[in-house]
Amino acid sequence: MTQQTSKGVTRRTTPPGRGDAAAHLTLRVDFGAQGALGPGKVRLLELIAEQGSITAAGKAMGMSYRRAWLLVDGLNQAFASPLVETQHGGPGGGGAALSPLGQSIIRHYRAMEAAATAATASHLTALTDALAERSA
Repeated sequence: MTQQTSKGVTRRTTPPGRGDAAAHLTLRVDFGAQGALGPGKVRLLELIAEQGSITAAGKAMGMSYRRAWLLVDGLNQAFASPLVETQHGGPGGGGAALSPLGQSIIRHYRAMEAAATAATASHLTALTDALAERSA
């Protein structure tokens, strides 16, 4: 399980279990004063795309609507145009969807993540092999 810290960094809330002993790469892109983009925010964007709702996406990640909305608002302000477009309630209800830029940001992030993981695979294996055995 992971948790977002106040600085926007995703951290594990529980230590890795025996089945999760392999080293893996976590990609975070820092934009200086404009914040950062990492696995938590990208997953939030993916869930918004899947569920059509900031509330549902936040709930799926175990966070409040306010926390999810603040993350989305920060992303929307960091980029040249919004990544998430919202529709306020009414007869059909509200909702949220990714803009074309939001979809593009996810594609680029996931491509960078895959390329970085592939480029570091032998090093990750070496680090995994060097880990101490844990008792169950």
